[in-house]
Amino acid sequence: MKKYYLFIINNNYFKIYKNKSYVLYIVLEKLYNMNSYDFSYGINIYNQICEKINVKLLKKYFNNRIKHLSINNKMKLVNENTWISLKYPCIIIYSDNEESKIYRIFNIYNHDIFMCDFKNKKYFWLNKYIKNR
Repeated sequence: MKKYYLFIINNNYFKIYKNKSYVLYIVLEKLYNMNSYDFSYGINIYNQICEKINVKLLKKYFNNRIKHLSINNKMKLVNENTWISLKYPCIIIYSDNEESKIYRIFNIYNHDIFMCDFKNKKYFWLNKYIKNR
């Protein structure tokens, strides 16, 4: 099962990094692997690059429109093997499904989402991923 981190990139940084996704990935990977003693520095950089997730809005949408089970602050989509964890800094998706409908929902929520799989060193813009499917 793959673990994807979805980050909403600030519009100004989106313009800078939309064609330099490797550089953005490296920055986010460095933040992901940052030591605890550099934590306040990392938060400062993160807050410049990324926007916070509107968790309440997304949970309300899921509760009204998407069949899911809520278990330990994660949502499991009923019709597929996909788990979602909504956090203020990012969204985490655990899935084997490359065609999950959840990707389209997040793309509607925001078009400037950058997806990272830090374990497998994969990264891409969600809107480009959706177009290529």
